[in-house]
Amino acid sequence: STDGTLDVIKAYGNVKLYSGDFLGFGETKNNAINLASNDWIFSLDADESLSEELASHLYKIELKPKLIGEVQRKNFFMGREMTTAGWGRDKIIRLFNRKEFSFSDRLVHEKVEIDLTAQKIFLNGCLVHLSVNNLSQILEKVNLYSDLHAKENDTFYPLIIIIFKAFYAFFRTYFFQKGFLAGWRGFVLAVSNSIGVFYKYIK
Repeated sequence: STDGTLDVIKAYGNVKLYSGDFLGFGETKNNAINLASNDWIFSLDADESLSEELASHLYKIELKPKLIGEVQRKNFFMGREMTTAGWGRDKIIRLFNRKEFSFSDRLVHEKVEIDLTAQKIFLNGCLVHLSVNNLSQILEKVNLYSDLHAKENDTFYPLIIIIFKAFYAFFRTYFFQKGFLAGWRGFVLAVSNSIGVFYKYIK
């Protein structure tokens, strides 16, 4: 951490700080929830924050066996909420009991795995996801995510197929998912998706 977060954490006596190696998103998150003092987990990424309505609702929930909480996440790209280019508001499970559920072990695109016994509720409010604050972050994410994808998959594609997939990723993002409605942000996302697809398969 280089943004002062660790100093903020140390200022609060009721917050515990643990550090360790990054083993991929799924395994790292499962290691983290095993360090919690209680069984009920609300998982939050470093680039996410709770709306006041969501924070208030969490205090009012009656925690019951097999309960899971799903929340809407608003995704922001350099200061603007994105609703096109594949970045619409998504719904994700973030509240659960670690004795009953956990994250998948996927290196990337992990999610809380549930079964038919899960009792889902929808949480009021939202998560604010500041996914990208500057263009350098896009390049960093493309590199990281393509590395993780390459480690987790061994599918081989000829170069011409990879090139086609990369071009299609741009076309899908910019036209089918209406990225063009988001101006230059939509164009940048279409290009970055194309580059990401190219590198995850070429690696």
